[in-house]
Amino acid sequence: MMLCLFGINLYSQQSKAWYPAYFSKDYAVVAVNAHTTDEELLKIRKDILKYTSIRFTNFDVIRSANGDIYFLSMEVDCRDGYSGKISHAFEPGDTTYYGFVRDFSLNTYKKPFFIGNLCSPYSGINHVEEYILNKQKEEEQ
Repeated sequence: MMLCLFGINLYSQQSKAWYPAYFSKDYAVVAVNAHTTDEELLKIRKDILKYTSIRFTNFDVIRSANGDIYFLSMEVDCRDGYSGKISHAFEPGDTTYYGFVRDFSLNTYKKPFFIGNLCSPYSGINHVEEYILNKQKEEEQ
């Protein structure tokens, strides 16, 4: 099985990184992995309603006997023309993150919406993570 190094790096930085969600005027990001807790999922659902106009039209998880997420189904409507849905079965040892990135910024990246495997180079998450880390550094100063 292919190991997602980005996922491991992100998981190790959870205390200061944006996982499992980040909402600002420029970006909305939601990332779910096998170890995402019910408490984190509830916070995502509350924060997405509080900070964005994005809505989940469907969001289901099935947990395995050990409490990890085994199956994820997510349907997102950004309410501005962008929408999508994903489903993923997390196998034991799966370190990938599934979710979405909505880029509201006016930049040259030109990837306004992505839903799927955030470990994919096509997700644009590296660009978003760099932006978030720079914002966090600015706030610390």
